Formats: sequence, C-alpha cells, structure tokens
Amino acid sequence: MQLTFEDNEVILKFPRDLLSEGYVQDFFQRLKSEMIIRKSRLSEEAAWELSEEIKKKWWEKNRERFLKKIDGGK
Repeated sequence: MQLTFEDNEVILKFPRDLLSEGYVQDFFQRLKSEMIIRKSRLSEEAAWELSEEIKKKWWEKNRERFLKKIDGGK
C-alpha cells in the first residue's frame, strides 16, 4: 500500500483485489457523510441520532446477506 499527499489531495494505492468495489463505494459515502457532519452545526445529540439512523438503514440493507453467512446459506 502507498499513501501520498499531492497539493490538496490524498492518494491511497493498494491492490485492487484487496477490497470489493461495493466496499470502497460505501467507505467513500461514509467519509463524505462524516465531512458534511463536521462542517455542519449539528449538536452532538443530533449527530448521534443521524449516525444511529445511518447504521439502521445499513443493517436493513445488508441484514439478509449477513444472516445467510451465519446460517450457512440456509
């Protein structure tokens, strides 16, 4: 892996097969959300509620996929 800083950009290079495309997209969405929250004037409580809502929606979206792995695909 390689991390470099150029001008106003951070460049992270790693083998493509290390992470799935979906994981990388989810990671950048979380990063974008965190940047928006940091720039906002949300109270700590409102930020907590937003994070809980994001986690809830993520679980609803991914629940079946994880449960299949636990149940051995049943």
